[in-house]
Amino acid sequence: MRSRKWPRNKVLILFLAFIVLLNSAYLCAEEEEIDQPKEQYSVELGSFKTVPAMADVYLQIPSKLQHKAMVCRSGVNYILRCGASAKKNLIDPIFKELNDLGLRPIIVKGDLSNCSPAEPFFKSYGRTTPQQKKHVESTVISPPAYADLKDPAIRRYLQSGIVTVLPEVTTKVYLSNRDVNRITCMGGRPIKDIVYSKEKGISVKTDGSNAFVKFLISRDAMTGALQYAKVPSEFYVVCGQDTVYTLIATPRNIPAQAIQLVSREKEIKKNLSIFEGLSFERKILMLVKDTYRDTIPESFTVQLLNKPYKLFRYIDVILKRRVIAEGEGLQVKEFILSLKASSPKPRMELSEKFFLLPELTQNPVGISLEHMALQRGHPCRLFIVERHVEED
Repeated sequence: MRSRKWPRNKVLILFLAFIVLLNSAYLCAEEEEIDQPKEQYSVELGSFKTVPAMADVYLQIPSKLQHKAMVCRSGVNYILRCGASAKKNLIDPIFKELNDLGLRPIIVKGDLSNCSPAEPFFKSYGRTTPQQKKHVESTVISPPAYADLKDPAIRRYLQSGIVTVLPEVTTKVYLSNRDVNRITCMGGRPIKDIVYSKEKGISVKTDGSNAFVKFLISRDAMTGALQYAKVPSEFYVVCGQDTVYTLIATPRNIPAQAIQLVSREKEIKKNLSIFEGLSFERKILMLVKDTYRDTIPESFTVQLLNKPYKLFRYIDVILKRRVIAEGEGLQVKEFILSLKASSPKPRMELSEKFFLLPELTQNPVGISLEHMALQRGHPCRLFIVERHVEED
C-alpha cells in the first residue's frame, strides 16, 4: 500500500501563508507602538519632596479620576500626574475638573515611561494608600484648596492684588488660613514689634521689614480631620520707631496674601508735589483725566469696589473704584452706567444732574460724563470728584 504524501506545491503554499501571518503580526505591533508615543499630554499636580505631602493632594482628586493618577520621578522629587493621552483635547476635561477644585494643575507634555500608577506606588512604600485611608480610618478629607475663591466678595477683594494699609487706621484684610502670608513695612523700615494673640494658634516670624504670618492647622481628635482657622485676629504692627498699623485679619481658604504697610507721610509729599502750583479747577481736571486714561500716579490710593446701586428704573449703576489723592483732600469716584434690558428705548439722554444724589456723593466739587447719551450694550463712565476727609 502506497503512503500518502503532500504535493510540494501545497507545502510551499502553507509556508508562504505562515510568512504572511508573521509579517501581519509584526505590522500590527508596529502600529501599536506608533499609536502609543512616548511623549504624551498629562495633568501635573505638583512636585513633592515627601510621600505624605503627595498623598494629601492625591486624596483631593475625585474618585472617578484616581485610577488615572501616576507618580513620576524627577531627581529626588516626586511628580504627581493624572491622565495620559497623545491628544491634548482628551486631557482638557481632566484639567478643568481639577482646576475647579483649586488644585492648580498644569498641562504638560513629556515622556511618561518612568511613571507608575499611584496606588501601587503607595503600597510599595509600606504606607496606607489614600483609598484605604478613606475607608479604614474614616478620615474626613479637607475641603478643596482655596475653596473660598468661589465667593464673589472674596474674588472682588483679591482683584486689587497687593493690599496696602495706612497707619493709625483699622483695616480689615483677608489672610490665607493654610499658606504663609507676608506683611511688609514699605520704605525699608524695619518691623520694631508685632502684637497679636498667640493663643489663637498663630505663628509669626519677623525678618527686617517683613513679617511672615501662618495660622496653625490642627487635627480633630475624634475624626482626624484637619481644622483650619476661622476666627478673625488683631495684629498691631510697629514700623520704624513709632508708626503703628492696625489690622483685623480674617482667615479664609485663599492663597497666600501680601500686605503692604505704607508710609502716609511719603505718599502725601509726592501728591503735594504733583499738584504744586495748580489752581483748584486744574487739580479737579487732572484727577478726572488721570482716572479716565488710567494713568494714576503710584502715590494715589486706588480702592476697587464694584459696588452696585439700585437708584434708577432703567439704568444700572456700579461704583467701580475710588481714587484718593491724600494730602490734597480730593478723591474721584468712577461709576459704570449701563442701560437695562427692560428699558423701552435703546437710547437714553443723560445729564450730570441726574447723578448728584446723596446716595452717590456727599461733598461733590466736580462731575463729568464720558457720553451724554446711554445706548443699550455700550456702558458709559461717570466721574464724580469730591472732597476727601483725611483721617488722623
